[in-house]
Amino acid sequence: MGKRIAAVGMAAAIGVGGLAVAATNPLGVAGAQDGTEASTAPVADREGPLPRALDRLVADGTLTQEQADAVLSATKDEVEQGRADRKERRADRRAELLQVVADAIGSTPDDVKAGLEGGTSIAAQAEAAGVDRQAVDDAITGAITERLDQAVADGKLTEERAAKAKEHLDEVVDRILDADGQGGGGGRGHLRERLRDRFGN
Repeated sequence: MGKRIAAVGMAAAIGVGGLAVAATNPLGVAGAQDGTEASTAPVADREGPLPRALDRLVADGTLTQEQADAVLSATKDEVEQGRADRKERRADRRAELLQVVADAIGSTPDDVKAGLEGGTSIAAQAEAAGVDRQAVDDAITGAITERLDQAVADGKLTEERAAKAKEHLDEVVDRILDADGQGGGGGRGHLRERLRDRFGN
């Protein structure tokens, strides 16, 4: 069971680009409307292990307060830059998937996104456009497979883990097709945290 969850999670996180969002909110439209991050808590404030360790080093004379503050500031800058980079990558992947879906159903990325924001799933949008569900399924599957293969080629993913992700690609794509864009389906936050813990960004 654990291996199955990991495989589905990898397909979503690597293939589509966003933790568990791909499964219940495929294009991240609900969370992207105001451009906010899921977690905005400060990492490098005066609480936590690093600040406490720096305070001890200042207390025993290993560092000056100025040096400790510089380390804390640099750490905060690195964290914030990493957060911004991840946000940009997720936005790029959402845009890529929007384009794939739009091409498949003869629409535009903006219209697909608007439909999702209005609660209309990709499958429902395809049906309204007279496009067979399988055609859209194939397009999304192809895009995810290509991303998985590229991740292997770039050394970011092993062939074994990519193969396990592909085993459950049908389930991931079905969720993408049927999600209403509002983050419905339950447990999204919990699954997102589990995937973040397992795979990072």
